[in-house]
Amino acid sequence: MANVSTTANIGTYHGLKYGNDGKPRISFSAAETARIKDQSGQWVDGGTTWFNVTLFGGASEALDQQIAGQGGKGKVTFSGRMSTREYEHNGAKRESLDVVADSVGLVPRNQPATGQQPPRTQQAPQQDPWAAPATQDAGGWGNGPTAGPAF
Repeated sequence: MANVSTTANIGTYHGLKYGNDGKPRISFSAAETARIKDQSGQWVDGGTTWFNVTLFGGASEALDQQIAGQGGKGKVTFSGRMSTREYEHNGAKRESLDVVADSVGLVPRNQPATGQQPPRTQQAPQQDPWAAPATQDAGGWGNGPTAGPAF
């Protein structure tokens, strides 16, 4: 088994399920598309790598609520143990990348612009501490008096 850590788009979300032991798990496919430069120096999409990701335990219940809130779509970042397995589909041999995740996080979507400024939470200081006049004994690094702040 190899370790993997990446960010990918959710493909098919299979939802929250419970095993025979009553422990929760979620599973989903995730696609990562590499961006590469072609011979002319332009960025183009390279090949897409698909992962089958499974997360076990209580974190899977919280993540299920987040993903369900986005309609089963979105971008996730995950890390865990990856293994490969071979299978046959329509007579062709294929390979699957399966990840048992240690952690999965939903990447926040960009919020639509409202055109309004966020409310101010802090007031500016009444006096600027850097505007204080320099004193005769305020020398910087032994070079004598300075005319203002050290920065």
